[in-house]
Amino acid sequence: MNVTSGSRTFVEEARRAQIIGCAIDVLADEGYAQATMARIAKQAKISAGVISYHFGGKAQLIKAVVSEVARMATDMMVPRILAQPTATEGLRAYVESNLDFMRQHRKPLLALMEIITHAPRESGGPGPYDKQAEIAITDLEKVLEWGQRTGEFRDFDRHTMAVALRGMIDAVAEHLIPHPGWDLDLLARELVTTLTLATRR
Repeated sequence: MNVTSGSRTFVEEARRAQIIGCAIDVLADEGYAQATMARIAKQAKISAGVISYHFGGKAQLIKAVVSEVARMATDMMVPRILAQPTATEGLRAYVESNLDFMRQHRKPLLALMEIITHAPRESGGPGPYDKQAEIAITDLEKVLEWGQRTGEFRDFDRHTMAVALRGMIDAVAEHLIPHPGWDLDLLARELVTTLTLATRR
């Protein structure tokens, strides 16, 4: 079989997806420190050399995990936000879809939190999640700009507001991990109310 997906064959893409899935499982179940190439290879029932062939090393694999979790979240969130008739409802969908992702994809969430809290920075540079964090802020700024353009939201600095609102949502993930029974429906309602009061004209 030589069906290609971009510069990789279909088989190579499938193998990469398998390795990323196994890395997510190990990160979520055993933590970042235990997520060695050897342990992930054992989970995938392959040799560590196969992981090195596809990703080069652990740092590259961790970046791939971040990208995959971000893709999963984006695929869930973006259609729901864009389907809303107003920016106010778009902001509501942003909050609710974020929490729905946390509810429905616990292992990817756990894996991502392990990376955020434990993955080292490369030579003093950015961490593996830093770029994605910036993208998340930029995406939220677009929702806020929508509301200001239509007159639904008051005049405020969009970047500052996006950082504050994103911080509230990220705090949910941190609290949810040790409290898996937390009522996310109640939380979503409270968050939506808070953000509506914070942004409305």
